[in-house]
Amino acid sequence: MKLASFKKEFLKSITPLYNKDEASSLYYMLCEELLSIPKSKLIIAEDMDLSVDKINSLHNCLERLKKHEPIQYVLGKTLFMGINFKVNPAVLIPRPETEELVRLMLKEDLDGKEILDIGTGSGCIAISLAKNLPNAKITALEISKDALEVAKENAKINNVDIDFVYADIFNYKSDKKYDVIVSNPPYVTKSEKSLMKKNVLDFEPELALFVDNQNPLKHYHSIINFSINNQKDHGKIFFEINEYLFDKIKLLLKKYDVKFCNFIKDIDDKNRFIILSI
Repeated sequence: MKLASFKKEFLKSITPLYNKDEASSLYYMLCEELLSIPKSKLIIAEDMDLSVDKINSLHNCLERLKKHEPIQYVLGKTLFMGINFKVNPAVLIPRPETEELVRLMLKEDLDGKEILDIGTGSGCIAISLAKNLPNAKITALEISKDALEVAKENAKINNVDIDFVYADIFNYKSDKKYDVIVSNPPYVTKSEKSLMKKNVLDFEPELALFVDNQNPLKHYHSIINFSINNQKDHGKIFFEINEYLFDKIKLLLKKYDVKFCNFIKDIDDKNRFIILSI
């Protein structure tokens, strides 16, 4: 089978699920990974003959994609902040908005600081910070054992030293104090499920995504309360938030003695980040 024949089959199978540009992007991502050929050469290599093993691998991945499985899980990895991260259904696939959160943090003078990442998932925030802040002391907390194992593997892959803690922030007690606390907690309300695609709903971990409609800010509330006792003077909290809960979060913050608060929009002009001091 020639690559051109597989490409034709792939695009015909995938375009009902994705638009033309998305389907083309998925094709090149898959082939670059499985054939170890860069996109620039794939474009001119469509007459190449594929081995039986390569054909089987490509078709197996195509079948998974046809079931709406995200390409990141199919390949077992993704890029975040230019860094390779292992991902599987135990962890949320890192989003571009979270890259924006990390870049906001890197504008601050944080090297050498004590930093706590709450709900680390794949470890994307903690590890990206560690790669860019070699003198920072970073702790990453996670409630899911499976997610924590992925994060530990990613730390090893990226050769960074992070203190991982298996704990639930709702009952976590510590004597340690931090300069910076960061979190991208679950913030999608269950009422928003109808707006989401199957590749998210059917594959990504519900624990890392959704909160009850009745108490959607419970993670923010708990993290702020934790910070009151576990943050150093002049410390900062960095949050990623749900744009639709922006007004509710502002009301929540009025319950606290907030010394500093900055709301920041993402690249799509949506209310997405908060930097605050309690």
